[in-house]
Amino acid sequence: MNIIVLYNLSTTLKRGNKEDLICEKEITIIAPLVRDVLQSKGHSAELMESTPDLFDKLSAIKGKVDIVFNLAEGFGGSNSSEVFNIAILETLEIPFTGASLRNFIFTRDKGKMNLILSTYGVPTPRRQVFYPEQDVVAVDLRFPLIVKPMYEDASIGITYDSVVSGIEELSKRVKYVAQLYRQPVLVEEFIQGREISVGCIGNRSDIKIFPPLEFVFGENIPPYQRIRSYEYKWGGGKEGMEKAILSDELVRLFQEYTRIAFLMTDCCDYARMDYRLSDDGKIFLLETNCNPGIGPNSHGLNNTLTMMASFLGYSFEYLVEQILLIAQKRYGL
Repeated sequence: MNIIVLYNLSTTLKRGNKEDLICEKEITIIAPLVRDVLQSKGHSAELMESTPDLFDKLSAIKGKVDIVFNLAEGFGGSNSSEVFNIAILETLEIPFTGASLRNFIFTRDKGKMNLILSTYGVPTPRRQVFYPEQDVVAVDLRFPLIVKPMYEDASIGITYDSVVSGIEELSKRVKYVAQLYRQPVLVEEFIQGREISVGCIGNRSDIKIFPPLEFVFGENIPPYQRIRSYEYKWGGGKEGMEKAILSDELVRLFQEYTRIAFLMTDCCDYARMDYRLSDDGKIFLLETNCNPGIGPNSHGLNNTLTMMASFLGYSFEYLVEQILLIAQKRYGL
């Protein structure tokens, strides 16, 4: 097959802090590795960067490319507007891996997504949304609370200062996040406990759900800092990840909630759901991640979905090939 590996190299900061661009750099390693895997499987695969003229570049090769392996997490060299890549691909009717426009819009809004999923029986933390310029004078939630930008991923906007214990601290944090990221702010009751993630590949008729993964924090880390903050993920250290040791019933619930979240938000090909498991054994879905990052746990990289896949004996190379095959099947290629 003729395949384009689409990626975005973010060098222009449209919102947030300049440090937010750190997480964008590993694509320079991952995209060539994905291309090499596809070439090793006998495909013709080339890299293409998402630049402002992406529509013209793809229009010029329409009919010559069979499918796009979409790794772009921004558009036109910026750290925003990821959705434009998907919109262009759908407009040109070029097949591509991963999230559709509908799926991306569903999952991007963490507040509305969790509200929808809670109606299907998936437990989520109690939440409240604040909009830019809205004063925080009261909150109908129990402290401590965690404050997040509504539309970001990769832990952008989540730091060790995100967990707050009082109304004054909450007001300052909400105002800071709203101004910095220019978007609504999601405030949730903080769930003290374990950080669990569950990934899957497939589509409606056939979804393979990976065993739950747990993020391991040092015993000396305070409870309110046992979160996947931006400092924790991108501060130069290596995340501690291991197969979660859980009862059979908890594994069943995690996988069932993951299946529901995948189906009800119209995920495509692969996804990852992040949870908290409270100290008293209750599960809470935090977010559904369409197009989660993929990369090997080598070359200085540390990838959650690939680690989960390894629990079933999947290599990085096998995972990449499976995502391609699953997308091909979805399009009937």
